[in-house]
Amino acid sequence: MRRLLLVLLALALLGLGLSRLVAFRAELTDLLPPARGPATTFLLGELRNGAATTLMLAAIEGAPEPELARLSRDLGEALRQSGRFSFVGNGAQDFSEAERDLLFRYRYLLSAATAPPLFEAPALRAGMERLLAGLRSAAAPLVARFGFADPAGVFLDTMRGWLGESRVELRHGVWFAGTGQEGTKQEGAGQDGAGPPRALLLARLAGTGSDTEAQAAAMAVFHEAFTRAGRGAGRGAGPGEARLLLSGPGVFAAEAAAAVRADVEMIALLSGLLILGFLLWRFRSALVLAAVAVPLLAGMLAGLAAVAAWHGAVHGAAFGFGMTMLGVVVDYPLLLLGQRRPKGEGEEEAVAGAARRIAPSLLLAAGSAALGLTAMLASDVPLLRQLGLFGAAGLLAGVAVTRWLLPSLLPATPPPLRPLPGPVLAALAPLRGRRRLLLAAPLAGLALLATGGPRWEDDLARLSPVPEAQRALDAELRGQLGAPDVNLLVAFTAPDAEAVLRLSERIDAALAPLVARGALAGFDSPSRYLPSAATQRARQAALPAPESLRARLAEAAAGLPFRPDAFRPFLDGLAESRALPPLTVADLATAPVLAARLSPMLAPRGAAWQGLVIPAGVSDPAALRQALTALGEPAILFIDVKAETTGLVLAASREALFWAAAGALGVLALLALGLRGGGPLAALRRGAPILAALLVTLAALALLDQRLTPFHLAALLLSAGVGIDYALFLARPARDPAEARRGLEAVLTCAVTTLLTFGLLALCATPVLRGIGLTVAIGVTAAFLLSLALAPRPAR
Repeated sequence: MRRLLLVLLALALLGLGLSRLVAFRAELTDLLPPARGPATTFLLGELRNGAATTLMLAAIEGAPEPELARLSRDLGEALRQSGRFSFVGNGAQDFSEAERDLLFRYRYLLSAATAPPLFEAPALRAGMERLLAGLRSAAAPLVARFGFADPAGVFLDTMRGWLGESRVELRHGVWFAGTGQEGTKQEGAGQDGAGPPRALLLARLAGTGSDTEAQAAAMAVFHEAFTRAGRGAGRGAGPGEARLLLSGPGVFAAEAAAAVRADVEMIALLSGLLILGFLLWRFRSALVLAAVAVPLLAGMLAGLAAVAAWHGAVHGAAFGFGMTMLGVVVDYPLLLLGQRRPKGEGEEEAVAGAARRIAPSLLLAAGSAALGLTAMLASDVPLLRQLGLFGAAGLLAGVAVTRWLLPSLLPATPPPLRPLPGPVLAALAPLRGRRRLLLAAPLAGLALLATGGPRWEDDLARLSPVPEAQRALDAELRGQLGAPDVNLLVAFTAPDAEAVLRLSERIDAALAPLVARGALAGFDSPSRYLPSAATQRARQAALPAPESLRARLAEAAAGLPFRPDAFRPFLDGLAESRALPPLTVADLATAPVLAARLSPMLAPRGAAWQGLVIPAGVSDPAALRQALTALGEPAILFIDVKAETTGLVLAASREALFWAAAGALGVLALLALGLRGGGPLAALRRGAPILAALLVTLAALALLDQRLTPFHLAALLLSAGVGIDYALFLARPARDPAEARRGLEAVLTCAVTTLLTFGLLALCATPVLRGIGLTVAIGVTAAFLLSLALAPRPAR
């Protein structure tokens, strides 16, 4: 007993230390194979470290509009002062004084309207008349500030052009979701169809999207700042009051990790309690329960350590898969204890003797299961490698501890098992040897044909461990903020930012005719916000000389109530514009709003720079592709995001299927070698119930409308590994009905413990874990029943 407790204590301390050292991750890209072309290379790079990964979307709701506006202002100010964000936008301080002054000085170099006709007398006259109308309106202070220095209205038109596609409404000085937008209707909406008020914020992290610690700290800053803003109102955070909603890739990563962690903790607790209660009822001994926990803990620690050592971090889905070892590795000590024979009257076979006797079958079962999982180590998909390594290492460690360590920790004759209820055995006994049950395999095949066969999941988002509610919130916030629905992208690279901007202008010119004829609703590009230096110099050259401009101003102002020197700021501004150096990316340090708009479309990538043009409302993709091809630029990459991500997912599924098939062949080969004197035919006989169970599982998943993913295939391998235990041990010849009953009870105990784990896993909110649990629960049930159907009947 003392040695057993010391071993358990050592394993527990080792597990505690390992959990503190191992890093966990939940990146979606771990589910995908490596890039096989320029388009997929670009997409995977953007998924890992693109500008979009630093974006955080926020909304505040649940209070009256004035209170939401106050909270938005306070929250925005706190976020700006935190130093963790390169940009925070909520409408309150979209442009600082320094940025406004910078952009105003460069108004003629930034505006596409800068051309000689803009400075002719008719255009100037029209601008002066608009200026007069503006001075009589509520916007008089703003018009007076900029109008006399810019009667043509270039600056305000440029700002409106940048903000014109936004769907937000400025109310109480901050952004609110538009009342007429689709997707804003919520419970409690008024009769006008508008939902409850929702203040909106947008922030960009000062760092890279791959810095998960920075993203977690940014989320903490968000929540802390919101809490302080709420306290500023002098009220507590009670139900029905304002609440903060967060979304974005960084939030996704945190939510995914939290969801996986919550599901794993729930499964570990509930399944642990259920299995503990079941085994306590079966063995009536805490000593035996502690002994059963030894190979279980050893297997879990071996899997975790192996993955952490090889990959440096453990994916949450791989750890969740490893948690299923709770219902697999425990089979080995249960088979050891349940297979002991009576040697004589009142004398039970010693545990060490039982271990030696069943060792060939036990090691063959565990080796076959591990071999099926080990095949995935050759996969190019990181998560599949982790799944295979975790499972194989855990199985081998568990069976090794059961065979060589556990017998020395237990008494020679531990307490016997409590017999299973008579009705259970009476129901199962007639199934032994009933080979007609194998008709389930052809029936399952017919069901698959009737349903069109297994359906493969091709939507990348559905593979994510991010909860469905979080994805829905992200789509809603993006729609309210007016973020584009990116289905098509035009990506290009160049040695420096200036070269990217020049190429962007060529793409703009090629796409403009498509917009004119309706093949394209519009597009966004980096040169829209920052023209190339060459274009800025060309616009400088288009500015009129001071003498000719004075004459045109006098002509335009004739008859209008302006003082003769009213437009001197206009003349001074043009003189300054003619002498300005071109605005560059390096000059945007004092222009965070412009930099934030530009950064998703213009950013450094290693030694080069990358540009993005985002088309909108594409009705003729072929025309778009043809216009880009006509430019003859090999650096331009046209990307169909949906097609590329679908291809990645299907490639991952095909690869998982390939390695699953390779693992199955390896298992059959090992069975052929391990079954003494049996050969291939014996291997096929032992594997027949497993193959039939896999077919039944696929049919059941199809009838349940489950789309297959690499995780389902990994779970099929695991259920096959568990089923091999049942097929081998139920096929062992029994000397009499009593020994057959003991063998059936031992295998049924293993099946129940597995189902207690996977039955709960199938109820998880995380799609990955739910798919694994459902697949293994069906597969294990089918494998047990079909193995029993092929088991030999005992001699009477």
